[in-house]
Amino acid sequence: MDRNIIKIVLDYLLSSSHIKFMPATTLVSATPRQRLTTAARQREIVAVVLALARERGPDAITTQAIADRMGVTQGAVFRHFPDKQAIWLAVFAWVREALGVAIAVAVEKADSPLAKIERAFLAHVAFIAANPGVPRVMFHEMQYPGDSPVRAEVRAMINSYRQRLALLFTQAKAAGELPRDLDATLAPVAFIGAVQGLVIEASLAGDETGMVKRARKLLPLLLDGYRGRRKS
Repeated sequence: MDRNIIKIVLDYLLSSSHIKFMPATTLVSATPRQRLTTAARQREIVAVVLALARERGPDAITTQAIADRMGVTQGAVFRHFPDKQAIWLAVFAWVREALGVAIAVAVEKADSPLAKIERAFLAHVAFIAANPGVPRVMFHEMQYPGDSPVRAEVRAMINSYRQRLALLFTQAKAAGELPRDLDATLAPVAFIGAVQGLVIEASLAGDETGMVKRARKLLPLLLDGYRGRRKS
């Protein structure tokens, strides 16, 4: 396994020239205040939401809390987003794009489908470790029944991600790296579930810094599960 992959992904995520929205850690502070374009201020608001999600429950992320963190009035926030729903939609749009970029960078130079799966797993965990507010806002939104534009965005994001992973598993089967009878539509469920397990573990510990190290140890177990019982 390439030990540099995590650093590459994190460096890429911290580069504002590559993605539409920058990670929360790069945009929380904006002092002294200066006049910014609407697009720039929207990026800042998204970053503040994710930063606040690291510190408190999503229910406590009010527009007043966002404004207080930015050092502006609520009215200034609403000049850039019409309502709170629009803010959440922008947050999940950033997540969808940024995670997609992280995965694309991770698998770009992999020499086999299985290597792409391995790198995608580590890149996903590295992304969460760098942006721990992401799973908190996602889990929060998915726990409510019914439907909404925000919930629909989250569902579309997860479905798209699962399809992307399913393609990698299909390719790994075709290359003989995984059993031909492996269900490529269910394999991503275990993949995403393993990431979520690491997220829950880190959340209980109150520390995401060890997630990548734990992911490296978990990955061989996950791959053994995909390979199944070997015939003697």
